[in-house]
Amino acid sequence: LSLFTAIHAQTLDRSIRPKAGPAPEIHLGDAETFTLDNGLKVFVVENHKMPIVTYSIQLDIRPETEGDKVGTYDFVGELLTHGTEKRNKDQFDQEMDEIGANIGAGSNAIFGQSLSKFQGQLLDLMSDALMHAQFKQTELDKLKKQTKSGLATQENDPDAMLQNVSGVLNFGKNHPYGEITTEQTVENVTLSDCNKYYHTYFRPNVAYMAVVGDITVAEAKKMVQQYFGAWERADVPKTNYPAVVPPAKTTVDFVSRPGAVQSVIAITYPVALQPGAPDVIKVRAMNEILGGSSQGRLFLNLREKHAWTYGAYSRINPDDIMGTAQLYAKCRNVVTDSSIDQMLIEMNRLRTEPVDQQILQNTLNYMSGTFALGLESPQTIAQYAINIERYNMPKDYYKNYLKNVSAVNVSEIQAMAEKYIHPQQAHIVVVGNQSEAAKLKKFSADEKLLYYDNYGNPVEAQESKVINGISIDDVLSKYINAIGGKAAIEGLKDLTVFGSMDMGGSAVRVIQIVASPDKLLQTVESNGNIMQKMIINGDKGYQEAQGQKQEISGDGLNEYKQEADLQADLHPEKYGISYSLNDMEKLDGKDVYNVFKASNNGKDRATQYYDVATGLLIKEISNSADRGLSIKMLSDDKEVKGGNGYKIPFTVETTEGGMDRKIEVQSARAN
Repeated sequence: LSLFTAIHAQTLDRSIRPKAGPAPEIHLGDAETFTLDNGLKVFVVENHKMPIVTYSIQLDIRPETEGDKVGTYDFVGELLTHGTEKRNKDQFDQEMDEIGANIGAGSNAIFGQSLSKFQGQLLDLMSDALMHAQFKQTELDKLKKQTKSGLATQENDPDAMLQNVSGVLNFGKNHPYGEITTEQTVENVTLSDCNKYYHTYFRPNVAYMAVVGDITVAEAKKMVQQYFGAWERADVPKTNYPAVVPPAKTTVDFVSRPGAVQSVIAITYPVALQPGAPDVIKVRAMNEILGGSSQGRLFLNLREKHAWTYGAYSRINPDDIMGTAQLYAKCRNVVTDSSIDQMLIEMNRLRTEPVDQQILQNTLNYMSGTFALGLESPQTIAQYAINIERYNMPKDYYKNYLKNVSAVNVSEIQAMAEKYIHPQQAHIVVVGNQSEAAKLKKFSADEKLLYYDNYGNPVEAQESKVINGISIDDVLSKYINAIGGKAAIEGLKDLTVFGSMDMGGSAVRVIQIVASPDKLLQTVESNGNIMQKMIINGDKGYQEAQGQKQEISGDGLNEYKQEADLQADLHPEKYGISYSLNDMEKLDGKDVYNVFKASNNGKDRATQYYDVATGLLIKEISNSADRGLSIKMLSDDKEVKGGNGYKIPFTVETTEGGMDRKIEVQSARAN
C-alpha cells in the first residue's frame, strides 16, 4: 500500500489542470415524420412513460401588419376556443373538462393535451376549433373589455412603457414587432377583421404538428388523418416587412414617468441572427458571460459590486425575421447615469478583453447541462425536429450541439462581441423621473435627449417646470423655512402631541409620540381606555384595536417609518419620495402651488397644495395603495414648545373611506 501511494504521488501533479475530455455524444432520437395530402407536416415522438398525449400545431406565417387595429390577431387566438359551429363556448369548455383536457390557442398556434385514452375526444374538439370556429360578437366584446382593462393597468407600468418604446425604436410602427396595442386600436377591431385573419392564415399547408406521448406512429397517422385530413389547404400570402435598420449612432431615448423613484433601462438594437446560424451557439455563450444569469458580468457589477439594482441582465434573441439585443436593469434614480455607464463599460470590455478561460469553461458546462436536461422532455425533441424543418437548419444541428458548444474558444467569444455587441450603435431607452434626464445627455452621440410618450410617439422635451421663476426645489425649500428652518428640524429629537377629535359622537383623545429617527407611538383613548394603538420600532411595527393585534410590514411600514423620522422632510429620497411642480392655481381664494408627490415606487400618489404667500402645506389629496383615497386639510400652524421655532398644524381635517375627522391639537412639545 505504501509503495502504491508513493507511485501515485509521483504520477499525479495536482497543480496541473486536467485536460478537458471529448464532448459527450448525444444520442438524440429522430422524430418520425409524415405529411398529409393537404400539406400538414407531422412530427411524432413516442414516449410511453405516462398515458398522456400532446398535440400542438404551429403556423409558419407572415401576416400583414395590423395598422390601426392592433390586437386583432390576439383576439383570433382567444376566439378559437370560444365556440364553433356546433358547440358554444360553454359546451366546448364542458366537453374539455369532462375528459380533463387542456386546450389553448394563440394567433399562430393551438395546443391540446389529454390522457391518451381520450385523444379522440381531444382531437374532435381541437379540429372543430381549428376548422369550424364561429366567432361571436358577444365574445369579442368581452375580450375587448378585458384587454382595455389590462391596458389601463399597464398605463403607468415602467416595463410595459419600456417594451413599447423599444419596439418602436428598433423596428418602427410599420413593422409587426413595433406595433403597439392601445385602447383605440382595440376599439377599431371588428368581427370581420378576426374572421378574415382566421380564414386566410389558419391553413394546413403552412402548419407543423408535433405529436408527443403515449402513441405509436401508426396510431398518430390514423388519428391525424381522421381529424385533420379534411382541413382545406389554400394559398397563404406572405408579407414582406420593411427592412430593419440598426441605429447609426447611440441615442438616449427618455420616457418621463412622473413620481418614479427608480429608472428602468434598456440598451437595445436589432440584430440579424437567424435561428440555427453558425454564430448562434457562440453568441449564446458570449451573452451568458455578459448578462445571461446572476453569474453574468452585468449582475456581478451592478448588484453585487455596487448594490444599485436587484438584477441586471442581457439577451440576444435569434429570429427568422430580425432578432434583438437588449441589456436591462432597474436602479434608483440617483444612480441611473452610473448604471448606464457601467453597462456600457461591460459591453466594451467584452469586445476588447479576452474572457477568462475558466469562466468560459463554466459557461460552456452550464450550457451543456441545460441542453441535456431539456432532452428529458419529448416535447423538446419534437420542437427540435420542427425547428430543423421550419428554419432549414442542418439535419444534425442538435445531434452536434454539445460538440459545437465544447469547441467554443476565447477568441470566438471576443469575435462574437465585436460582431454583435454595439455600444456605439444602440438605443439607450430610459423610463424614469424627469429629474434624472439631463444627466443622460452625455451618453448620446450628439449629446441630445429624445423624448417619447408611453407608445413611442415623439414628444417635446419635458424639462422641470418653472413657474414665475419658481421651481419645485424652491417650493420645498420655502416650506422647510416656513415650518421653522433646517436647523430647527435637525435639532428635533422627539415630539409629543396631544389632540382631540369627535368619534361617533364621543370626544376622544389622540396622542402621538415620536422619538426620531425610528420610533413612533400613536394611541386613541376614550375615558382613559386605549381604543387603538400603533407602535413603530425600527424595522418592526404593529397596530392593535379591540384586542386584535396585527403586524405592520412592507409598504405600510415604510410609510409609518417616515412619520417616525422627524427629519424626513430633509431627505425624502430615503423613503423613495419624489416631487414635481404641476401648476399654480387658486384654492379657497389663495394662490397655491400644485405639487405632485409620489412614493412606494409610484404606487402611492398625492397632490399637494402649498400656500404661495406663507410656503405652508395646506391641503393634500392622496391615493394610497393600502388606504385608498384620502383628503387632508392642514391649518392653524403654531410653534411647538421646545422646538426652537419648529411649527406643526394645530388643526387637521381628513376625509377617508367616507368618514370625516377633525383633530385639534391641545398641546405639543419637543425635546
